[in-house]
Amino acid sequence: MKPDAFLASHSLFTREELAEALHGRRPATIDAHLARWRRQGRILRVKNGVYVRSEAGGASQPSSLPDFVALASRMAPDAVTAYHTALEAHGFAQSLFERFTFVTRTRVKPVDFLGRRFVPVRPRAPLADHGGGAPWVELVDRAGLEARVTSVERTVVDVLDRPSISGGAEEVWRSLASVPAVDPEPLLGYVRALGSHTVAARVGYFLDVRGDELAVPGVTLDELESMRPRQAVYLDRSLGGRLISRWNLIVPDELVGRAAGGAW
Repeated sequence: MKPDAFLASHSLFTREELAEALHGRRPATIDAHLARWRRQGRILRVKNGVYVRSEAGGASQPSSLPDFVALASRMAPDAVTAYHTALEAHGFAQSLFERFTFVTRTRVKPVDFLGRRFVPVRPRAPLADHGGGAPWVELVDRAGLEARVTSVERTVVDVLDRPSISGGAEEVWRSLASVPAVDPEPLLGYVRALGSHTVAARVGYFLDVRGDELAVPGVTLDELESMRPRQAVYLDRSLGGRLISRWNLIVPDELVGRAAGGAW
């Protein structure tokens, strides 16, 4: 592929993607193309090695906004769009944020670009024994751009595990109301991989409440129940709530009432 043809077909890209497309070109040649495009105002640098095409040459920002979900998945070599940003990618998010979250084991710093903030999060330590969580990552097409995103099942578990970085318990609960289906096997596999009794209780309660809608098998709930903590834990400590004895989980009153009334 010729360099200009690559640029014409990629609204955002990494240096590695350009090098792969121009296979066989020397690193100095790749850098020369990037330098030329930047001088011409045809690309903007998001961070070292990550670029966005600028349709209007010489402009300080692109003529149209890039796909920020796809951009988040390129913020590190192993970046995977996750948490609330994964809810957005799957179309479940109740609200749209200007903060985009990705998981990575690479040491990278948060980046601000076009009024958005891209924030790295370390994956949970137990995932190191499971390919860093790779079995629960999928490729999503974003208008012709490929983005790495946590699977629906992993996203459900992740936002219940860390609601504080997923928009808060209220946003998580309302967003999960849009999930039409989950595959119990990969979901259980991910909960087992995390090895957290608190996570098992939170996921179990969520599936228990929506069991009929999601057609959750009883054996799935039974296994999660067997993993629940011995002492009561909170869905969100700051909100308090009432104890749901089956899960040994303290759930905010408002969420319990909403779930009981079928109004998510």
